[in-house]
Amino acid sequence: MTAERGSRGSPLHSQGQQESWADGLRLAPRPHLPPRIRVPRAKLCLKARPTPNQLADRLRAVDGVWPDGVELYLAAADLATPAMVETIAERVLLAEVPKDFVWLIEGPVDSLDGGDFDITRDSEADLRVIQRLTNLAARIKAKAVNIHVISPSPDLGRLTLECRAALLERALPFLDRFVGLMRDAGTVPTVENMPPVLRMRRDDFSFTPIGMASEDLRWLVERLPGLRVLPDTSHAGLYLNARRLEPDPADTWSAALANYLKQLPAEAPDLVGFMDSLLPHVENAQISNAAGVLGEGLPYAEGDFDLDPAIRWLGQHAQHIVTEPLEANNDDARTMRDALRRMRLALA
Repeated sequence: MTAERGSRGSPLHSQGQQESWADGLRLAPRPHLPPRIRVPRAKLCLKARPTPNQLADRLRAVDGVWPDGVELYLAAADLATPAMVETIAERVLLAEVPKDFVWLIEGPVDSLDGGDFDITRDSEADLRVIQRLTNLAARIKAKAVNIHVISPSPDLGRLTLECRAALLERALPFLDRFVGLMRDAGTVPTVENMPPVLRMRRDDFSFTPIGMASEDLRWLVERLPGLRVLPDTSHAGLYLNARRLEPDPADTWSAALANYLKQLPAEAPDLVGFMDSLLPHVENAQISNAAGVLGEGLPYAEGDFDLDPAIRWLGQHAQHIVTEPLEANNDDARTMRDALRRMRLALA
């Protein structure tokens, strides 16, 4: 989920009017011009599991220019033991990358007890997940660590405003612990928005009452100083689609989901508006396209959304933008590299 601090930086201004000299003679002063504002461009990153093959594929130039960094997706299997975390850290530290190369981390949607990661369930397994993410972040000096605002279940009966409110409250102690751990590790903690249907990287149909609405993310970050937001364009696109589309009778869950979404707070109808509603809390972003309600992680130019306006917006408000389309072969990220090229063009 299926990537830092641009919104808080001050713009850089050119130096004030300067005197010009030639052949020892003073020239007339230049006419006054307004200061030129230079907006820092977000760094553009690829994504990888921390396997030797995937790292070898991502850690190279694309059209002669290196990506600015890589976001590492850590599945529960990657975090199974402290020794495995240390092996990954050593692999990353031994990689030959440019000196300003950035590492980001994304936590898993599964947990260390075989269940689903859930920020509301008060689980020792989930706590070990974020502790091991912390250890890895400190070792590799990751700029940010991302987890999901998620409480997954196939139970449609949980899709109520009462359950949503209770789960958001229940998430606060765990997220407070997450923020504290990441602060101690010297990295930025971020949370990610969720799609309306969770496939959980195994083709399931699960649902989360929290994490879809932009209001949920705002509510959490406003109560937890230091917590930042990572918008996922595919997840947001699927959510916005599900809000406007009629239920599909072929999907037994569709009517209940649509009824719940109608009860959530109003949203902007487009990706830029959705992300803009998250200011000033946006830190990083993950990018792929979306179609309908289930078409997640599509290539940059294939789907219901023109991603160029979203990239231009993120170029001014995010620190890092991570390519996240699904790949036919995870060891050969052709679709990610195509997205990287298209993002470079959008920001040129």
